[in-house]
Formats: sequence, C-alpha cells, structure tokens
Amino acid sequence: MNKRPYMHNEKKQDKASQVKNLINEEREGSSQKRELTPSAKLARTAIGLLALILTISGMAFSTGTMSDEAASDEIANRTSTEMESGFVLEDASQVALDSQDFAVGNFDGGTARMLIWDFTGDSEDRVQIMVDGQIIRESHTLTSNAAAYSVPVPSVVTIQGLEGQATYAVKFPERKYTIFNAVAPGGANAYTLTPSVVP
Repeated sequence: MNKRPYMHNEKKQDKASQVKNLINEEREGSSQKRELTPSAKLARTAIGLLALILTISGMAFSTGTMSDEAASDEIANRTSTEMESGFVLEDASQVALDSQDFAVGNFDGGTARMLIWDFTGDSEDRVQIMVDGQIIRESHTLTSNAAAYSVPVPSVVTIQGLEGQATYAVKFPERKYTIFNAVAPGGANAYTLTPSVVP
C-alpha cells in the first residue's frame, strides 16, 4: 500500500518534467527561429534601405507637381510661391518673357542663398553672375539642375547674358518664392537685395 502513492507521485513528477521539457524545447525552437543568419540580416537591411530610398524618391517626385497650364500662368506672373526649386516646364513653347529687374527685400541680412536654373530644360545657355559689379562666376551654364550661390545682403546681383536667349529661374529660399526671367546675350538683369532692417 505504501508503494502506490509513491508511484503516483513519481508519475506526477514524470508528467511535470515532460511538460517542462516541452516548454524548454518550445523556447529553444522559438529562439532559434528569431536568430537570423548573417546573409538573412544583410538581405533584411538591403530591403529596408531600398524601401527608404523608394519612399524618399517618391516624395521628391510628388512635390512640385503642377500642370503645364498652371505653371505657364505662374511664369507669366513672373513670381511663384508654388513652384519648387528645379521645376522644369515640359512645354516651353508658349513662354515669352522679357528681361526685367527685381527688388527682393526682407532678408535677415548677412548672406543669402541664391538658386539659379533653366526652367525650360537643358538648353545650356550661358550667363555671367556678378555681385555689386564684381564677377563671382565668369561663365555659368544653365541647366535644369539648380546651382547655389552665396550672395551678400544688401547687394545687387546681376545676371548677364553670354550665349543663347536664356530663360531662367532664380530663387532665394529665405524669401520662399521663385522669380522667372529672360536675358539675351549682352543684356542683364539686376536683383537688388535688401535686408528687412536697413543698418
């Protein structure tokens, strides 16, 4: 009679140890599943980077989308707060701009960043860029890629035509609007930059 309860306890211990073993095996199996091989880690990283690049490029292409008709209206008005830097008009056949000077005010002072590009594409017309009569770029070839120059404020920035009937855009990011202009060889456009508080 004494043996029976002992055997019963032994069976309980066997079942308990079996359950423990099953739990341990399950834990070991799940931890093995979580561990990735170096090649799997590399693949996962590559997929993550690719997704990030596609997201960023998608955002870049989605900004500044505007119909050619709406863009032509903005260009005809000579200034736009809607168009992003580097905007290119797909059909430039209707663009007819005359040369014009602009006064651009309300800068913080010190220096300003000036972006310049050909908003009609890559016609590769050439201009000279001067600040207060001093040449800062002897010959700049206009393309659809915006080029950046640092210019002092206050100053007069002059864009002089060298080769080709240049249609171009200038943007001072601090002022948040784009200016559209044209210059013939030998002609010039002046941009008078003034600070918000004159010293």
